[in-house]
Order: sequence, then C-alpha cells, then structure tokens
Amino acid sequence: MGLLIEDAICFMHIIHCLRSLFFMVITCTLTQAYAQPDVSRVLVPAELLKKHVYLLASDSLQGRETGRQGQREAALYCVRLFRQSHLLSVFRLDSVRGSFRQTFPFTITEVALFGNSRAYSSAYPTYKRHELAPAPLTAKDSSKVLFGDNVAGLLVGTDLKKEVVVVSAHYDHLGRVGGRTFHGADDNASGTATVLSIAAVFDSLAQQGIRPRRSILFLLFSGEEGGLLGSNYFVYNSPIPLNQFVGDLNVDMVGRIDYEHRKKPDYCYLITDIQGKELQKAAEAANQQSVNLVLNRGGYDVENDPKQYFYRSDHYNFAKQGVPALFFTSGEHADYHQTSDTADKIVYDALQKRATLVFQTAWRVANPAP
Repeated sequence: MGLLIEDAICFMHIIHCLRSLFFMVITCTLTQAYAQPDVSRVLVPAELLKKHVYLLASDSLQGRETGRQGQREAALYCVRLFRQSHLLSVFRLDSVRGSFRQTFPFTITEVALFGNSRAYSSAYPTYKRHELAPAPLTAKDSSKVLFGDNVAGLLVGTDLKKEVVVVSAHYDHLGRVGGRTFHGADDNASGTATVLSIAAVFDSLAQQGIRPRRSILFLLFSGEEGGLLGSNYFVYNSPIPLNQFVGDLNVDMVGRIDYEHRKKPDYCYLITDIQGKELQKAAEAANQQSVNLVLNRGGYDVENDPKQYFYRSDHYNFAKQGVPALFFTSGEHADYHQTSDTADKIVYDALQKRATLVFQTAWRVANPAP
C-alpha cells in the first residue's frame, strides 16, 4: 500500500504539470454559445500512461485477480486517481454517502483443467441494486462466493449533461497460478491506463473551463476475465438509466503489436456491430484530425469474425442492452494470457496514439454539433 500512496502523490504532481502545459498550448476560439474549442492537437501523455501500466502490472498487485487482494488494491488506486481528476461518485453507499465502487458477488470453483485453473460465474445477476459488500451466502459445494469491484467516476457535461458517454476498460487479470504471476500489462493495464489518463486530460481541460456538452462516465470493471461479470452486473444495476447512455467506448489490450502488423505498428482495430456505426464514424473522423492511425474495421459482420472479438470484452454487455458500443484494441500476441505479458513489452508510442484516438473520439461523441 505504501507504493500506491507514493505513486498517487507523484501523479498529483504530474497532473498539476499537465494543467499548466495545456493552459499554455491550447488556444480556443469560440464563435457561438455552444461552439467548442479545437482540441485535435491534445495528446494523452505517454509518461502518465507508462506510470499507470507499470504500477498496475507490478508484482505488488499479484495479477489483479477478481476477488483477491491485488484486485482490491488496484480498485483503490483507480478510486484515488478518479478523485484526483475531480470526478463525481455515482454509486450509493447508503442513503447519504456516495461511492466510486460498486461491489458485486460471484462464485469461484477450483477445477482441474490445464493445471490449476478456476471457473467463475455470476452469483446473482440482478443482486440488490447499489448494495455494497453484503454478507456472502454459504456455498452448497466447494464453490466460494467472492466479491469484485467496478470503479466509476462521472464528469458532468454542460447543456447535454443528461446524455452520457461511457469510456470503459477492465482492470482485472488472471492473478497468480502455481506460484507464477500473470501481470496483465497489455491485458488490460494498457486499457485501464488509457481510461485513467483520459480522465486526467478531461480534468485538465475542465479546470480551464472547457467541458464537453455531454457527461462522461469513466468506468473500470473487474470480473472480465471470468466472463464479463462486472459489466454484466453493472448493466443490470446501473445508477444511471441505460437510455441515457449514448454509447460505450471500450478499451481492451491497446499496448502491443499483433501478428499482422509487426512492420506497421501505427494501427488500431475498431470493432462494433450495426448499432455502433455512428460511433465508428466519429472515431474515423477523430483519427483523421489527430493521430492518423490505420484503422482496421472489424465491424458489422461480427458473426463471421473468426476471432469473435466483438463478444470477448465488456462492451458486449452494453450492446446486448441496445447501447451502441465501439471496441478499441490492438489485437492478440504471443504473450496473451501468459506470465510474460509484462510492462516492459508495451509499445508506449503506439499506446499513446491509441489512447489519444480514444480521447479524441470521446470528445467528438460528447460534443455533437448544435
């Protein structure tokens, strides 16, 4: 815990520097009441991304397995960063106090499959709304009921503040198995770092009086590796009505180069279905005006995608509820779900460009033309 507190203090200094930097480099010309400034040259800071990845993928967090101490410490770290970014809590701890965390139950069973492995399932898909850390019920067999945490913070918009853009990622990973730590640097410290850093950028703009028209919910899930458990719980127990969500921009594994792009690292996959086509158009337009990555579109024909990417991350639970969703990823590599997925292997230049693409897309979606 000492490491987490020291790094949080360090990040406060970095964010202070970011605010000063943005104040100097961003020039804004407002031509009408709701016109927004040009932020197309704003980048998500690479050093901030790197610090988050190294901490989240460190040995001290033990692979961030949902329901274990490492995941709980990672959740507290994310809460600290959301507070530093002046986000608002959205979950209810009781009738008076709010919380940045939403706790959900799930079952875990030890199984003999490829060595020491575990099977997960939702304990109660529609558990009592907003209740945190209830007493676990007695399991009927060798299964145990554990608890995971979703972490969320809200940036309130201006004239369209009741409309909400979700920027999401999962922060859990596989934990420790057989004495070995699965660090999960790309999967998904890279996506978590992206969400945390984008929140800091939006806060830097907000401190200068530059806010998006729509609100933005920064949302980090646990339980993804066990079967999208955290996001499944959230969509059935959301503190914000789902019909207020205009879309989910989900980020999962954006820090490496996959097999098909070894010689062309400046790329990103955009994966969606037919209901997310407007989000995809927004990402394409944002890309043209900022980082200019090669965008590999995995959209629309999701049934025939041999890798089935659309069904494999948390955006899918939003899409099932009719919320448009767009998935940002750089694809798989040899270290996927291996102990060798470590922070030193992240390609930070590529991560910065992809994180900036997510930020620029979020800004565009949150600021529809008047």
